[in-house]
Amino acid sequence: MRAKIVAVVAIVALAAAAVVVATAQTTANGLPSYTNGYQKWPKLNRKPYTKCGPPCAHAGVKNVYASKRKVGTKYPNGAVIVKSIAQRGDKPGLPSQVAVMRKASGRWRFVEYSLSGSRYSVLAQGQLCVSCHMRVKANDYVFTTP
Repeated sequence: MRAKIVAVVAIVALAAAAVVVATAQTTANGLPSYTNGYQKWPKLNRKPYTKCGPPCAHAGVKNVYASKRKVGTKYPNGAVIVKSIAQRGDKPGLPSQVAVMRKASGRWRFVEYSLSGSRYSVLAQGQLCVSCHMRVKANDYVFTTP
């Protein structure tokens, strides 16, 4: 019996490790692989947003994309929302910032990336993002509505 329990625990641990590695993969430019092709996803805004705030965490010209549509009033697990934020002088196709929301187990994970050269790195994440998005809890923590 003990050997079976150990075997089950080992299998679960290996599966969990595989999930962590799969979700942690990044693209060549530093964004998570689950954002690949976001520019082709349905856009939530009709035209780019140019105004910001207050508060203003994402100043610039913004477009917001969603990998999945809402089901009722909430986005389903696995949904990814990407906000591209372009500044004057940005290279075409490479916004200076990219904010990402990913829903897993009923909770959003927030990470904002900043472009340095041709690679993105984490600018902000977690509680800093959540504290602002709490204001739109009724809209499943998403500011942009289609």
